[in-house]
Amino acid sequence: MQELIILRHARAVPWHPGVEDFPRALSEAGREHAATLARWICDHAALPDEILCSPSQRTRETLAPLLAMRPDLECRTSFVPQIYGASTGTLTQLLDGAFAGSDRVLMVGHNPGFEMLAFDLLAPSERGRLEGLPTGTLLVIGFRFGWPGDAGRGTLRHIVRGRQR
Repeated sequence: MQELIILRHARAVPWHPGVEDFPRALSEAGREHAATLARWICDHAALPDEILCSPSQRTRETLAPLLAMRPDLECRTSFVPQIYGASTGTLTQLLDGAFAGSDRVLMVGHNPGFEMLAFDLLAPSERGRLEGLPTGTLLVIGFRFGWPGDAGRGTLRHIVRGRQR
């Protein structure tokens, strides 16, 4: 079985007109939640073979606690500019490449692309469990028969939401 871990960045400082979006940092609550998510991944999930992360400030800061806990994952991490503002088609193409050599992929990024991607990858019977993808949400989607054959038939194995802290 192959697995995809989708992680939408934790809560960032608010955006204001005239402020660039890309360099926005995590809020204090976001930093605390990112550390909680890192511990959850280390305690409950199989570690990823490959990590694809948007290079924005808030996604890097969301991933940082996991890399601090598991420095061996740094060599498996790529900061991929195409993830920022990506369509589901772009995200799917990135996953095609990642799953070609990996069984477990962690992707850290943004909405609306991540929510639409998760919805597209899950089996219809699983989609009702999604209820959106607020900041700091982590999904583990299993593909019983592998990627891409099971895309659209994935199983939501775990969901960790920010409000579960």
